[in-house]
Amino acid sequence: MKKVYTQTKEIEICGNYDVIVVGGGAAGCAAALTAGRLGAEVLLCERYGFLGGATAAQGVGHILSTNGVDFMGVWHDFIREVNRLGGLSNRDLTTKGEDNRIRSGVDIELVKFAWDNLLSKAQVSMLHHVWASGVMKEENKITGVILETVSGTMAVQGKMVIDATGDGAVCAFAGASFSQGDGEHPYNQALTKVFRMGNVDRSVVRTKEEIQKLVEEAASDEMSKRYESEVVKNGRAASYTASRTVPNSIPKYRTEMHGFASRVLHINPVDPWDLTKAEREGRKQAYECADFAKRYISGFENAYLLDTNIHIGIRDSRRIQGIETVLAEDALMLNKRKGSIAKSSWVIDIWPGDHYARPAVQDSAQRIEKVLSGDYFDIPYGAIVVKGAQNLFVAGRCISAEREAQASLRIQQTCQATGEAAGFAAVFCLKHGISPDKADGVAVAKELAQHRSFIKPVIEELLK
Repeated sequence: MKKVYTQTKEIEICGNYDVIVVGGGAAGCAAALTAGRLGAEVLLCERYGFLGGATAAQGVGHILSTNGVDFMGVWHDFIREVNRLGGLSNRDLTTKGEDNRIRSGVDIELVKFAWDNLLSKAQVSMLHHVWASGVMKEENKITGVILETVSGTMAVQGKMVIDATGDGAVCAFAGASFSQGDGEHPYNQALTKVFRMGNVDRSVVRTKEEIQKLVEEAASDEMSKRYESEVVKNGRAASYTASRTVPNSIPKYRTEMHGFASRVLHINPVDPWDLTKAEREGRKQAYECADFAKRYISGFENAYLLDTNIHIGIRDSRRIQGIETVLAEDALMLNKRKGSIAKSSWVIDIWPGDHYARPAVQDSAQRIEKVLSGDYFDIPYGAIVVKGAQNLFVAGRCISAEREAQASLRIQQTCQATGEAAGFAAVFCLKHGISPDKADGVAVAKELAQHRSFIKPVIEELLK
């Protein structure tokens, strides 16, 4: 491949902050909110014109938990604000459904507004429509972040930096080590083009026999002529759309339905050519899934394709190397770790990136029983501290974790918990004049737990 060498250019430094957070999703917002509340001067940088990350941009508007022990810290304030705005679909976040899981949902538009409100009150500075393209370094210390804008390149300086991009972009620019997939599974998990359909008759209940008949019809020669997407022809669109209106994820008075049937395979989520292919293929899948539903599934006769997500849904990409790693064994055996800054109790939810099989949930019967009884595994402080960098944290789905562990901890509230921990730890390190890798993880975790104890749990309020 040919290369071009550009001349070094002068870049304007547009600010100096205690903490720079890159990425305004669940982890980044929680990090910025926590650091701001602790009195730090914080800049939150976000590529889109709104906050909310995977919830707002990728259409993942549901709350999922197995036992609720992962509802921690600022998550309660976030849910409290979403509910105040009228954006929580199911207030009962304690009762489990037929699948033994807690399910609710949030209004995507109100999530954006909720984060705006919370961060403004914490006096966090926000910068939208920028994306990181590099870092400034002095040996192993990150002195600032290079940002691209529609007006050109700019830079911001910071004492502590938190990478909450989801893809570990800042860490990669800083030269941090990372993994993708693993030796046996070179591909990242499948990507999903989430779509919404409007005017769905959600009162219609379909029997298992009806759904099975739809799956069989989808495999017919007639369908092969009408549709090109494998997710339609293999029955996935029929089974997911007919059986998964995601109970409790949408207010009962609304007539929309979220579709998660799309599966785009063999994609590297940090390759722009692959992402372009994924967006186009995913959009086609969404259209054909919606068309199939309208033609063949009862309750969808008068429905229409409302929209598709702004950014295709990504389950995993880079996993950054920290000074500690959450191991597959930790997730499988529900291990407890010293210096725990977050808990995860979700299933090990792997969506294969190289074939159309159902999600490979690798939970044993024993693990499921323990989790349903309230068990969990710990995420240690060292998993958010980037190895080889003096002042760089990572938060969200790209923290230091093996593939199976990441498949469990990547959900919304756990990402928020790791972000909250990163924001707290950044201020802790500034206060004590130490680098993150020199901080005592047990001490950080202890003070974080005390800090969280002042945040009033929201569940009892919701049930009043």
